[in-house]
Amino acid sequence: MRASNSLAFAAILVLGGCGGSDSSQPPVEVSLVAPASTDIAEAAGEKVRVAVAVDRIASTSILATLVISGSATRGQDYEASAESIIIPAYTPSASVEVDVYRDFDMEGDETITISLGEIEGNGQAGARTSIDLVILDGEPANPDKTPADREDSVLIFPTHFFITEESVEFGAVVLNFALEVAAPPRLFVEWSNDIHFGTGVNLLDSVDIPVSTPDFQIFPPPQEFSLPLNLLAPNETYFIRLYVDSVPEESDAGQPAWNQVRHSFATNADGRVITRCLAPVRAPDATASDPLFSEQWHLQNSGQSAFSASAGVAGADLAMSAAIRDGHDGDGVKLAVVDTGLEICHPDLAANVEPGKSFNFASQLNAGSSPTDPFNHDILGDHGTSVAGVAAAVAGNGLGGRGVASGVELRAFNLGTNLAADSEFALLNSLGGSSENPDSASAHIFNMSFGTVAPAQNPVDDFVRLLQMGTTELRSGRGALYVKSAGNAFDFCGNQHPLNRDVGCASSNSDPDENLPYIINVGAFNASDVKSSYSSAGANLWVVAPGGEGGIEAPGIVTTDQFGVHAGFDLVQPHALTMNHPLNMDGDYIATFGGTSSAAPAAAGAIAIVLGVNPDLTWRDVKHILATSARRIDPDIREVRASFGGNLFTAQHAWQTNAAGYPFHNWYGFGAIAVDDAVAMAQIYIPDSLGEFVESPWFGSDDAFALDLAIPDYDGAGVTDTFEVSSLPGAANIEAVVLEISVDHRLSSDLAIQLTSPSGTQSILNPPFNRALDEFPLIRGWQVLSNAFYDEQPNGTWTVQVVDLQSEDTGSLRSWRLRFYYGDHPEN
Repeated sequence: MRASNSLAFAAILVLGGCGGSDSSQPPVEVSLVAPASTDIAEAAGEKVRVAVAVDRIASTSILATLVISGSATRGQDYEASAESIIIPAYTPSASVEVDVYRDFDMEGDETITISLGEIEGNGQAGARTSIDLVILDGEPANPDKTPADREDSVLIFPTHFFITEESVEFGAVVLNFALEVAAPPRLFVEWSNDIHFGTGVNLLDSVDIPVSTPDFQIFPPPQEFSLPLNLLAPNETYFIRLYVDSVPEESDAGQPAWNQVRHSFATNADGRVITRCLAPVRAPDATASDPLFSEQWHLQNSGQSAFSASAGVAGADLAMSAAIRDGHDGDGVKLAVVDTGLEICHPDLAANVEPGKSFNFASQLNAGSSPTDPFNHDILGDHGTSVAGVAAAVAGNGLGGRGVASGVELRAFNLGTNLAADSEFALLNSLGGSSENPDSASAHIFNMSFGTVAPAQNPVDDFVRLLQMGTTELRSGRGALYVKSAGNAFDFCGNQHPLNRDVGCASSNSDPDENLPYIINVGAFNASDVKSSYSSAGANLWVVAPGGEGGIEAPGIVTTDQFGVHAGFDLVQPHALTMNHPLNMDGDYIATFGGTSSAAPAAAGAIAIVLGVNPDLTWRDVKHILATSARRIDPDIREVRASFGGNLFTAQHAWQTNAAGYPFHNWYGFGAIAVDDAVAMAQIYIPDSLGEFVESPWFGSDDAFALDLAIPDYDGAGVTDTFEVSSLPGAANIEAVVLEISVDHRLSSDLAIQLTSPSGTQSILNPPFNRALDEFPLIRGWQVLSNAFYDEQPNGTWTVQVVDLQSEDTGSLRSWRLRFYYGDHPEN
């Protein structure tokens, strides 16, 4: 305000007491100059400039009044930065900024007319005194808000798959809501040695499916099936599919139709199902180089295509050239891949695998398997093998590529995919909760390339306690590192609102296990150095790492696949590297891996390198180093704003630098991992220098119905509430903030939730139209986390804002409270 007043005062001096009109010179002509295009797309939410220019330089200032009119409504459809323009002396022009608001109302094209009014100073109206801007109406938002119609729908869910000495046993639960059909739908079960079921198709069974009750009060029992092994040939691959009524069609990528269940396996020379890793013989490259390293853009991006149809951008990588040159490879660091399988005898992984340290939680279900071999019988890619290759493939062995940390000690825990197995028990014992059978407690880093999306749910208590233990007791008290993929749900929308294309479909905060400060949530960027199209966004992200874009049209991740030409992800989606390519004749590698499943192990490998340089770092030190050294990518990304009910709401911020100097963005967290900078910082970093890690009590009411604040319907202003935090230490530096909130609303996905710190930093903790909340009427004690306030101080006034951005449904804010995780950080 002071600067604005000073400017106005200076203008008075120039135009009044210090010169005014120079009558000795003829008046200059003042004209309007239009922007390059006078048609403005409302959907772009653009800011355009209209210039006021003089035909020649004047020795005194000119003041031009503007008259703004038209069919568009100022303050609702647009805003203009000024109603008068000063052209300073010896200056050719000045301009007014017109900020066009995006909205989703069907109102047709509208106009903004800007005309010259009175001119003060030695000037007169020139050739152009009026400009018409046309706001081109944008896309309306008309999402169908009725509950999903389940009539005539059948859903299939696998329940179990296990292998005996005599047979393959499997089953599924089939939910049938087809209420108005003449005959019940029929479930078909077929097997073949042709992945496409074009030949050799055998019908195993078919059964009628009874109607399910819509309220699930009567849950149908699982359908169970058995395939005798004596029907199978030795040394062959086999596929099973379950589908209802009509034969499912495959997608263009060779993926099966969504509404079916598919299993796969291979037999050995005795006709038994292969259930453990049997090492193949491979001939390494004579030079002992890694033949695929030159295409691993995520390690060193020179603009290569990585066997895809397009090239990347040089430098869009982990920024680790010095680490590779200097041999920083995570030597001595123990990495656990927690997944659904891993080939510990894979030619490019075996040398890094710790003998006897892996574990298979499904081994008791499968004849011939070993508890210490996490092998997955499924021959269509076991995920963990590809994940492990990103982090830990061996370097310099003349085979394939290399991992980010090619010297780590690798172990794997196969959680299994059977519902019959105790998945929670397996997960906790894989993440440091066991010191024997399995030994997970001696691992240093845990990679979790999996997740879920759940409406307004929180992590289970046992999981929270496990991570608290792991970060305080493991690694001799320095704490284990838990690295988790943020999710691939950014563009996973059904009933899409136009805004979803900018803010995403399901926030990473929708995974209940990712709202904890003990986890490093990792998003993905691609070979063009921007967010991977699928990568989930959210305030809980910490960093991003390479994930690519699928490897067909644009580079994916080159990594290990199940070995052999008769197994692996490439059976489902053939691509350039697998079509008899001379660099992959044995079929051990893939170039189409990706997702945040790739980004997490890339981050885990980077962390292993950092710990290899300075083993005494605590888990918090590592997080701090990653945040401080991260590389800001996509620096010019714009904020996403729109007008709702005439009030602007910023649904996604541009890069913000918080009060402590940390840049943050919901797409990228603190930025892309920069390994060399992280290593340089780690080499001089004093371990355990962030002070005691403290979890504060809750601030705010613990009554879930403490408030009854109406949330205005379809109004970008929403409702706000504040409270003061004053009792925390003055030296406290925030490491994470968790908001717990309760809201009554018939359709919670209409809502966006923003939190503002005492320093003015804003963070969207729940983006609008979060599809994880579709049809979810009540939010009770939902805990969501933000890292945007890192290193700020917590004391002061905190503000929560809840906005309803879609009409027809109303609700109220019932309660909210905050919990802080903090330390005492030294000055940067």
